[in-house]
Amino acid sequence: MILYPRNTMKTPNNPLKMQVEKNVIDIVTIAGTRPEIIKLADLVQLLDGQGNHALIYTGQHYSDNMKSIFFDELKIKPDYDLRCDTSDVATLKENMLKFLQEMRPPYILVYGDTNSSLAGALAAKEVGSTLVHIEAGLRCFDLNVPEERARIKIDSISDYLFPPTELARTFLSYEEIEKNVTVTGNLVVDVCRRLAKVADEYGRHYDLPDNYLLLTMHRQENVDERDRLEMLRKHLSGIDHKIVFPIHPRTKNNLARYGITLPPNVIVIEPAGYLEFLYLLKNCRLVMTDSGGVQEEAIVLKRPCVTLRHVSERWETLLLKANVLFPLYRRDPLSNVIEMMLEAKIERNPYGENVAEKMLHLIMQITQ
Repeated sequence: MILYPRNTMKTPNNPLKMQVEKNVIDIVTIAGTRPEIIKLADLVQLLDGQGNHALIYTGQHYSDNMKSIFFDELKIKPDYDLRCDTSDVATLKENMLKFLQEMRPPYILVYGDTNSSLAGALAAKEVGSTLVHIEAGLRCFDLNVPEERARIKIDSISDYLFPPTELARTFLSYEEIEKNVTVTGNLVVDVCRRLAKVADEYGRHYDLPDNYLLLTMHRQENVDERDRLEMLRKHLSGIDHKIVFPIHPRTKNNLARYGITLPPNVIVIEPAGYLEFLYLLKNCRLVMTDSGGVQEEAIVLKRPCVTLRHVSERWETLLLKANVLFPLYRRDPLSNVIEMMLEAKIERNPYGENVAEKMLHLIMQITQ
């Protein structure tokens, strides 16, 4: 098996073949996408400080700009890069098993609901590791959403579950999952607040209009069909504000494919790194998004959010009136909802404080 350990990550054309000794690593954290790495960054650094920890990156997000976040912004590097270059769960699991069967770590941590997390959870159970699920208990109650099926499965096979809020713990209890469940808060709070303090130096090159709105959009159900993109164009054209749109490659390609031109009030820019994105978010008046993580980051930075979906897993943001759902097929004007949300007063963060340190303490209790 070819592995790419930490000291060769910057020279991928010169891989090092490595034999993994059993039980030299007690805790393995598995991640495969940019959002996972962002949220795990502070915890990974704390776990590294304890020794006997390894971060495995699956390569579900495998383009250079996705990986650069390891080096340039979050100051962490995977110990091993499996370079799966796929989001297929079976392939991800197979590649992880080749590694984990040699290592046999006693504990495996997975985060959230990505295909890498699902594959990692399934592999953990196959090799007999104790499985810890961070960000457990989120539910949107729509099984047509692939992530919903993934998180339900991961929760059902986990040995320890860390829901971010009491509401998420309640959802687990209705599924009769109550053993070894601890509310921890959300790791995004630590990373978002820490990096927002230094984000200005990464965003100074932007020439932004005053009082702009921010837009992100990438989900398949929103950007893969012509009619949804036409709905988006129509809604945006009715908004009396400048909109800054760091465009996702998938969205850009589909707009070109269908010959759809966004209205002149939309300022399209290249995809943003995480620090650049935090700069855009902290300086906007409101964010429109179909991303789960952005809903969390928006309430942490006290920015109103309009979620361009029919469901959300972040119920706390909706209940606190910091966020509202607006699926693109709605016929009423998005502009009316925007004006209402611009008046929102965001006074509470539902996701805790100093979450990484508290979670580290909990993990040390479990593993000792």
